[in-house]
Amino acid sequence: MEIIEKNRNLVVVYKPAGMPSQPDQSGDKDAFSLCKEELARSSEPQELYLIHRLDRVVSGLLVFARNKKCAAELSALVSGDGIGKEYLAVIDGYTEGGRFVDLLYKDARAGKSFVVDRKRAGVKEAVLVFTPLQTVESERGVKTLVKIKLLTGRFHQIRAQFGSRKLPISGDGKYGSRDNKPLFPALFAYKLSAELSSCVLYARRLPDISEYPWNLFDEKNYGEI
Repeated sequence: MEIIEKNRNLVVVYKPAGMPSQPDQSGDKDAFSLCKEELARSSEPQELYLIHRLDRVVSGLLVFARNKKCAAELSALVSGDGIGKEYLAVIDGYTEGGRFVDLLYKDARAGKSFVVDRKRAGVKEAVLVFTPLQTVESERGVKTLVKIKLLTGRFHQIRAQFGSRKLPISGDGKYGSRDNKPLFPALFAYKLSAELSSCVLYARRLPDISEYPWNLFDEKNYGEI
C-alpha cells in the first residue's frame, strides 16, 4: 500500500492486487488499516472513512475520507456517477468501443456476479463505457487494451460484464479467461476524479507496464490516456 496524495479532507492510496480494501475474515493486511498506520507514523490524525472498495484481486487507486463531512459528500457522489472512476484492462479477444448496460445479480454464496435478463430481488443495473486502445496478437491469443469508465459501481461489475460477452479480463479465470500467466486479473483502477466543496479530487497512476500482459502494447498508449 502506498499513499499517492493527501490533504486535510481525503487520502488517495494505491492498493496492490491480492490485498483487501478493508479488514476481512482472512486477517490479511488491508489498505484501510495500513493507511491508518501510515498516518500514525506521520503523527497525523487517524480518523478515516471507507468510501468505496476494490476487489481483492484488483489493483489501483482508492480514496478514503478524513472527516465526516467529506465522507458524506464522497459517499453521495459514489452512489451516483459524481466520482469519475476509470480503469485500464487487458481483455482476451477483440472488441470495438461501446457502452454495456446489463442487469447484474450478485450471488453471495458463489462470490460472483451474473448478467441476468430480468429485474428481481438482488438485481441491479450496471452501466459502463469503454474505448479500445490497441489490439495485438500474442502467443496466448488476441489481446485488447481497453480504457473503461464506470457509471455504476456494482460487485465485480467490469469482470462480469466483459466475461458475459466472452471477453474476459486476462488472467480472470473466475469469469472465463483461459490465460493463467497473470497472477491476478489485468484490471487496474488508474484514475479518480471529483469536484468537492472543500477540494478537487484528482489522482492518476498507471500499472507496471513492464509486466505481462501490459507489456504487450505500445507504451504510447499509456502516455496518451
